[in-house]
Amino acid sequence: MNTSTAQARVMVDELLRCGVSDVVVAPGSRSAPLAIAFAEAEERGEITLHVRVDERSAGFLALGLGKVTGVPTVVLTTSGTAAVNLHPAIIEADLSNVALLAITADRPPALRGIGANQTIDQVKVFGPSVRAFHDMGLVDTEHDPMAANRYWRSTVARAVATATDAMHPGPVHLNASWADPLVPDGTELGDGFEGRADGRPWTADSRLVAGMSTPLDHILETLLGDPVVPARGVIVVGDHDDAEAIGMIDELADAIGWPVIGEPSGNVAGCDTVLSHGGLLLADQDFADGHVPDVVMTVGRVGLSRPVMRLVARAALHIAVDADPTWADPTRTADVVVASVPLPPEEVEVDEGWLESWQRADLLAAVAVETALAAEGAVLSGMHVARVAAGAVPEGGMFYVGPSWPVRHVFNFASTSISDGYVLGNRGTSGIDGCLSTAWGAAIAFQRQEGVGAIALVGDLTFLYDSNALLVPDSEDEPDLVIIVADNNGGGIFSQLEQGAPRFEPVFDRVFGVPLTVDIVGLAQTMAVPAEAVDSLAALEEAVARALEAGGVRVIVAKTCARSREAAMLVAVQQAVHAALGSA
Repeated sequence: MNTSTAQARVMVDELLRCGVSDVVVAPGSRSAPLAIAFAEAEERGEITLHVRVDERSAGFLALGLGKVTGVPTVVLTTSGTAAVNLHPAIIEADLSNVALLAITADRPPALRGIGANQTIDQVKVFGPSVRAFHDMGLVDTEHDPMAANRYWRSTVARAVATATDAMHPGPVHLNASWADPLVPDGTELGDGFEGRADGRPWTADSRLVAGMSTPLDHILETLLGDPVVPARGVIVVGDHDDAEAIGMIDELADAIGWPVIGEPSGNVAGCDTVLSHGGLLLADQDFADGHVPDVVMTVGRVGLSRPVMRLVARAALHIAVDADPTWADPTRTADVVVASVPLPPEEVEVDEGWLESWQRADLLAAVAVETALAAEGAVLSGMHVARVAAGAVPEGGMFYVGPSWPVRHVFNFASTSISDGYVLGNRGTSGIDGCLSTAWGAAIAFQRQEGVGAIALVGDLTFLYDSNALLVPDSEDEPDLVIIVADNNGGGIFSQLEQGAPRFEPVFDRVFGVPLTVDIVGLAQTMAVPAEAVDSLAALEEAVARALEAGGVRVIVAKTCARSREAAMLVAVQQAVHAALGSA
């Protein structure tokens, strides 16, 4: 058997032994040995194979699968710029701590640096964004097959172990050289290439790492020499992937009477003390000035809301909860970092008036929001779309929330709509690239486990940027995924930022709004994906219900009001909240 085929079959066997279940392949010639070996494994029922023609979409599909399974998905590309197109997904996996294994095919060393076709320098091409890199060189299988076998298997086992490290999971890059012939020659794999007995990985990673929870008063005593827990505190929950943390946050907040402000992918909508409109409350300067906490606890990657981040920066004491060695502390105010959510203190004095003041304001804000939105009549805004999307998520279902205005609208207007479901997004870099592919991959993995439908909410530019995610071969399985597009014909979020000031109006659309006027329904239909457009709240609700009932991947384009109108509506909402809080 030729060396390339032997290496490919051994690598695939070792990946299976290490628990890999999903592989994404982007077609190419130099990667043929592995692609064929993966296809053969699929025929034997050993893996689930996904094929994408766009490497960027392939990378984000693998990311979405890994987000849900916790197992590294392999994504395979050929050589050249095909490999580089994985970089955005690898960066997101790095910052979100998602296990992923990128295998890029390369020319043998003798063909590098001499102008050979489709060849670039792929050595450490992803820089510091990967947990580990290994350039897999060619080996002599004729004279010492056992040495080759040890090299291939130990490299694969180490790569998977590194990608799934208990404290710092993330992407790993294997750059594998392949020499001609690149296809099987019809012979069988000979002796000397066997794996460990009983199907074990070549090297099992049994290092034990645990982040032990400590009572909150013990942490404060160690830090300050005083075990007394301040009564005026707030828990802010950002993006994280620790399911156990949610119950611990709820238990701690209940015990000490602190409000919880949760970003959508924090998944704390079911906590007893969670606020529905924490961001809107803190955007009101008078309320924020009167509610500066003595201590704030952040959990995971926070940073969605500027008003909330100002609260974090103003707190007298900041406890950050993050097991990642590169913990999140965007305000640079953390006094102490702990690996897991603290246990309730053994002794605590609860200031019931503190929590009540937040909850009373939250109720007033809710009424103000309803009044302000109702005053707009039949206008369909991104805020309405966010509420419909979140409210339509099936019980126990999945909700993927795209960046920019959609995630902020969910945070401010629908943050507690999903108390029995799973909310996620690409919050590592919060980019608009790869969102549809990520949602697709996550939905496949989620429905494999839970069997419940999924909804994705994205903006029009986010949809267009990753529309290649819909270029899927007929042979591929598709999830039950309803993609809702809030279409305001451009970059709506800039209307609410500094760039949206009237003095920038002459250049706003040119360099910020960038209206493209694309027929998104027609674009989706050209890719054989059912799609329809709606322009009213009632029509949107009916369309989403029909799409969920029909199953499969479907696109609903919600034609929202002008970006300037939506920005004005947000101002009106904040003014209504201010008036309601002032009248309390």
